[in-house]
Amino acid sequence: MAGRMIAGIAQRLIVPKAGCKQPSGDRKQSMNRNCPLLAVLAFASALAGTAAPAAAQSLQEAVEQAIRTNPEVLATTYNREAADQGLKQARAGYLPRVDIDAAIGKEQRDDVETRLLGLNRTTFTHRTASVTLSQMLFDGFAVRSEVARQRARIDSSANRVASTSEDVALRVVGAYLEVLRRQETVAAATDNLESHRRIHDQIKLRSDRGVGRRADLYQAESRLALAQDNLRSEQSNLKDAEVAYARLVGAPPNVLVKPVAPEAMLPPTERFALDTALANHPSLAAAEADVAQANAHYDAAKAALWPRIDLELSASHDRDGVLGPTNDRRVMLRLRYNLFQGGADKAHIGEAHAQIREAEEDRNRTRLEIAEGESHAYNAYVTARDRLVVLKQYVDSSASTREAYLLQFGIGQRSLLDLLNAENEYYSARIDYISGQYAEVASAYRVFAGMGQLLDTLHVARPAQAWGAGGMQPAVAFDRRASDLGK
Repeated sequence: MAGRMIAGIAQRLIVPKAGCKQPSGDRKQSMNRNCPLLAVLAFASALAGTAAPAAAQSLQEAVEQAIRTNPEVLATTYNREAADQGLKQARAGYLPRVDIDAAIGKEQRDDVETRLLGLNRTTFTHRTASVTLSQMLFDGFAVRSEVARQRARIDSSANRVASTSEDVALRVVGAYLEVLRRQETVAAATDNLESHRRIHDQIKLRSDRGVGRRADLYQAESRLALAQDNLRSEQSNLKDAEVAYARLVGAPPNVLVKPVAPEAMLPPTERFALDTALANHPSLAAAEADVAQANAHYDAAKAALWPRIDLELSASHDRDGVLGPTNDRRVMLRLRYNLFQGGADKAHIGEAHAQIREAEEDRNRTRLEIAEGESHAYNAYVTARDRLVVLKQYVDSSASTREAYLLQFGIGQRSLLDLLNAENEYYSARIDYISGQYAEVASAYRVFAGMGQLLDTLHVARPAQAWGAGGMQPAVAFDRRASDLGK
């Protein structure tokens, strides 16, 4: 139909208008050829300018955009960059330190020297300058421990970048699927409203002709109002889904592409999924790095029990205005050893030891949470997959019942209430089936998120800051062929 409409418009455009003059001779023939051609070209240009479809955004593209722009992900990347600077600070402890000290001021001296010279009440200008280079030779392994702590901090923050990216990606997947689901439920509610409107119009026509009962009209009107309310509710839910999507992705949804559940890539068993999650999830890797960080902090605290040895080279120039300038050159091996500090060092060591235990228990809690979450995710996927078969039967059966009741109502074998109930049951079955389809897809992606492999599954690169100081490798993608070989 659209093709015939366009052809008709083009045909009318080809007919010469008053603006296309009809000169005589060869020029007339040329103009007769050019006017229709120009009209068609103008129409095609206008059609191309107004009918250009909006570019579709795939799930992968939506996740990529969120990873680039989401504040939660960006905050963790900046935390990782701060950890990089902390490592540079720690390594600076291996390098020499250079200090310059200079001063000038007025002084009055009253000592043996000034009294012998009769200058004990004279004000002098005192000038002094010095430069000192010190190199740490031994500090009880404090610098080495601090470097190790900062390396562990980098690994922890890098894994948190990866973990946050996985979490945001999962939420984007949920928001993306929710928009699509709500679009389909709005379409279903629209169809339901149209069906109720047709029934209402038919009943009203019968009532107006005096062949229908007034109670049937009231029943049809009430069900029509309910269908209108269902549509408004679904439209509101769609708007909420679009707002949630825009908050995560940074832009409102345009044209979304319905994804399919990545069933071929799923682990074959729940046990395999759990093992993969505990081996690869970045949250657990971050917790392990926190334990390493706490151990390094404990080693740094024990450095206070050791002496510190520094090599110092210094040169100073002191001009006090009495007997002339004084120049000093020194090379010193300096040992500092604190004998008592009120028990602060011992308390610091005890604090660091308790922090190790705290980090270990946090790691244990994280391990339990990951295992629990992955078990729930796998069970949710299996349940959603199995329910989808039943829901498909439900929607097919209710559709057949609806069609049969409609025919039977037309010949007086079914009441209006039977027909309206069949319409509502079909609508409910359709909504349940739509929700079941998206529940299966969402739960499948949740399984990958529980293993820390959602970004890999979507072929989305992690941020550069997700790589740790120790050369952390990305989680190993699940290979069904490898699992089959191990059976």
